[in-house]
Amino acid sequence: MTKFYNVCTRKTITSVNGEKKLYHKVGVIKVTEKGGWFLQLYHQPETDFLIFPSHKDELPVINFDSNEA
Repeated sequence: MTKFYNVCTRKTITSVNGEKKLYHKVGVIKVTEKGGWFLQLYHQPETDFLIFPSHKDELPVINFDSNEA
């Protein structure tokens, strides 16, 4: 079954009431039944990006806040 994942941006706003995080959907990732991965960003219509694993390069480490993993 084909699966879809949302691609979002996050913006943190600081006010007198504290911090607030805003999330905006900017695209989708589609994973096909045959294992293909495709990225479509809304600001670049009619363009599909293909996603491949990196075999030789070391992947970057992404640090998330403890409640966002």
